[in-house]
Amino acid sequence: MDGALLLFDRESGLCALCDGPETAALRQSAPRVVQFSITNQCNLACSFCYRPLKAQSGWTVDSAFELLSELSAAGVLEVAFGGGEPWVFPGFEVLVRRLHDETRLAVNLTTNGMGLTPARLRAIEGSYGQIRLSLYDENGWPERVAMLARAGARFGVNWLVTPARLPELEAMLLRLAALGCRDVLLLSYNGADQALHLSAAQSAELGRRVAVVARALEGRLQLKLSVCWGDRLDSAPRLLPGRDCGAGMDFVVLTSERKLQPCSFHQLGFPIESASDVLAHWRAKRADLASPARIIGCARKSDYGFVHGA
Repeated sequence: MDGALLLFDRESGLCALCDGPETAALRQSAPRVVQFSITNQCNLACSFCYRPLKAQSGWTVDSAFELLSELSAAGVLEVAFGGGEPWVFPGFEVLVRRLHDETRLAVNLTTNGMGLTPARLRAIEGSYGQIRLSLYDENGWPERVAMLARAGARFGVNWLVTPARLPELEAMLLRLAALGCRDVLLLSYNGADQALHLSAAQSAELGRRVAVVARALEGRLQLKLSVCWGDRLDSAPRLLPGRDCGAGMDFVVLTSERKLQPCSFHQLGFPIESASDVLAHWRAKRADLASPARIIGCARKSDYGFVHGA
């Protein structure tokens, strides 16, 4: 990292940041994480999804492996697969195993769980860092959380916090803990539907409640906040206060159409064919990659892009 040294264990996910006079001259040579939207296709059709679900993927197991292995050699530490739904990508479990066995990458994935089975969990056992299960009303998440817990999988869940869901916060977290979940990431909504955004007062309330629940469930459940919240939850404890969201710098997104984006919500996209293209854009397009997304909710926009009084 610029001015610091990050020590990372891919098996446990443990990170240690060394920051001092001895590291002041160090400079980051590659993004730390690649978020890989390997397919846009999905077995759900959520109303708030921004993906073109019928777009064909430009990747194969071999082409994705080649690019990611070269990025690993250049200094990338993690790949986080999403989509779409990664389990509908042909040969996905083969790709996961190859990346674990033949590169230094930590391999993580986000899934709606609809295609997740005990057999598939066994197929990638020992080859991934963490599975993140997105919770939707349509995906029977309680059974899937329980299945992951029974299998001893390393997993966490992603839960989108909206005004309608805010009153359920504590009950939802307690239920997840009872099902065996030990890791919850609270997501903010990014998009044009004002009804799904928390107001400033609701965001402040969420921050206070997160701080209380985190203390109450310490040792039982780890609470995390999406970087897209920015400073809206200022009363919630944070690991690295005052840092930018990191889009386009700490992490980049590779799309199924073979483009490089700063984040999943960003309007920019640079065509890529190889790892060299990814790194060349990452080095040459710093200002563009660090720019705000046009979407409402971006933490880099003034007041997150909200139009008050509208």
